[in-house]
Amino acid sequence: MNNDDKIFEILENQREFDRYFLKKCPRDAVAETFTEYVNSNCFLELLDDMKNKLSDYNQGYGMIFSEDYDDPYDEFYFGENNICFFLESGYDDVEDIIGYEEFYKYLVLACEFYVERRHPEHKEIV
Repeated sequence: MNNDDKIFEILENQREFDRYFLKKCPRDAVAETFTEYVNSNCFLELLDDMKNKLSDYNQGYGMIFSEDYDDPYDEFYFGENNICFFLESGYDDVEDIIGYEEFYKYLVLACEFYVERRHPEHKEIV
């Protein structure tokens, strides 16, 4: 498989997840972050990090758990028991701050897609 074929496959995988996920998740930063995660080679490691409430910072997207803040008076603090998903496009930055209940709803959708369409062999692990 040449480089162009790999790029096409990556883009097609992202489009497939977008079609599935965007119908159920109206939040841009959450949807984009989960698109990156589900189509990555390290989704299982990311799930483990989420379970342990470890934030993930990447170039252009990621998520931050409120537990990362020691000082509730920090100007960037976004409330207790929340997760901030961010998307830095270079033009308009987008943030979605959601609670754990909403997070788990979207996480279940991402996991279902991952197991059903990407890696059925990981069903027991997920």
